[in-house]
Amino acid sequence: MATRHVLTVHGWSARDTSMRKLAGFLSGQGFDVENVWLGGYPSMADEVHLADSARRLGQVIAELQADGRLGERFHVVTHSTGALVVRQWLAFAHPQGGAPVDNFLMLAPANFGSPLAVMGRSALGRLIKGFGNSFQTGTEFLHALEHGSALQENLALADRLSRNGERTSVFSEAGTRPYVITGLDVFRPMRILGENAWDGTVRAASANIDPQGVTVDFTAKDAGGLPERTLWTRRGPDTTPFAVLPDRHHLNITNPSDTGDTGAGRLGRMVLQALRTDDAAGYRQVREDWSQLNAVTRTLVQPGAGDRRASLDSEEDLGPDAFNEHYQLVFTVRDDTGLPVNDYFIWLTTPTQNELASGLGASISRPEEYALRHVLKKVHVNRRDASRRVFHVDRRELMRHDGLKSAMTPARLPLLAAGLSAPAPGKLISYFDRGDAMGSGLIPLRSLSGDGGEHFLKRYCTHFIEVIVPRRPDKSVFTVRGV
Repeated sequence: MATRHVLTVHGWSARDTSMRKLAGFLSGQGFDVENVWLGGYPSMADEVHLADSARRLGQVIAELQADGRLGERFHVVTHSTGALVVRQWLAFAHPQGGAPVDNFLMLAPANFGSPLAVMGRSALGRLIKGFGNSFQTGTEFLHALEHGSALQENLALADRLSRNGERTSVFSEAGTRPYVITGLDVFRPMRILGENAWDGTVRAASANIDPQGVTVDFTAKDAGGLPERTLWTRRGPDTTPFAVLPDRHHLNITNPSDTGDTGAGRLGRMVLQALRTDDAAGYRQVREDWSQLNAVTRTLVQPGAGDRRASLDSEEDLGPDAFNEHYQLVFTVRDDTGLPVNDYFIWLTTPTQNELASGLGASISRPEEYALRHVLKKVHVNRRDASRRVFHVDRRELMRHDGLKSAMTPARLPLLAAGLSAPAPGKLISYFDRGDAMGSGLIPLRSLSGDGGEHFLKRYCTHFIEVIVPRRPDKSVFTVRGV
């Protein structure tokens, strides 16, 4: 018998009532409304961690199943931060798979953070969002939601990636099947923040649950003189069904019956398609269907698409930049003793073979300047760990022929790289080379192999780049002399 039970989980600062329209939609489509459960948690209490809500979620599920209110198997639909709560529960309770969840649909999930997390912890955020709640806004939840948080990477290493080749996961095509739907529309008040490729709260690249990961170790070099690179292994399905809707924002994506849907209820049909999938073949079909939908969304950045973009918002043409595909790069830099490197600078470059052999140039080139001004849309230093930095990279600007790409010949294009410079922390310690006041190195980005093979950078994707740099003490740090 098909699964009819559904558990819904809301986002940060919301309540379970925010999912009632979704429950009503499911009821109208044949799901038993008595078995559509509205899960809630206190995300605005400063002392509560996301892990606390996740553990309690597991207890509630066990209680509901014990008295028959929740079936042996059920679906889960989450919004925003709710995805992290459910993923944390799965990582705690079912790290090897075998969870009682069939289909796990995430609507605008904050899988890899939100630009609003830092604002929520600010004095203004506490005044506005925390008024009436003792000025609490959920400190620990917001730290978890901040771009570049360790929690996001640790969750990814539990369900989607591994550093050691392990492939077991809470997710599988025949078990607990994950799906992501996110939007590119922005509710009007949030446009003043100047973000790109987001829904007013979450970036599309942050929503995607298919991250990439690599360890770049400057203490070892390959035959070409580049640092040794180790690609992290994919856990679970290679690719998750992922859809980007140009006419949905963070608030209305939980209402599939909203008349604002273009294409005669497209969001509603997609929700039902995910929840009615019952095998691996059906899951792969959803993935293909949603991939084709993304290809249509992609045409909105093409020349002459202004009328179509304007039709998505009757009051204002959002312009092509709103729909550009972006990469999210999360750099973590530490030295080879394990200590964090908190002071470093990264830029995009296209090195020649000579530069690979002789080192980085002292001056910045015109394409590199263009990349700094136009390709890097936002850079965020994590407030709890300055060694972790998040870059939002505009793929369309990156590939413009009059921009950074102008410096790329076919032979050099695979060598798109990030230059990294780290100043010495003091007179007695240096990075890269002993006595060098500003150590530098190159990190391949477009193709880790450097030969134009499999691309590391993926559209609308988060990329974890762990960098290890040599720590070089001065000779005077320890000496020996005769008595």
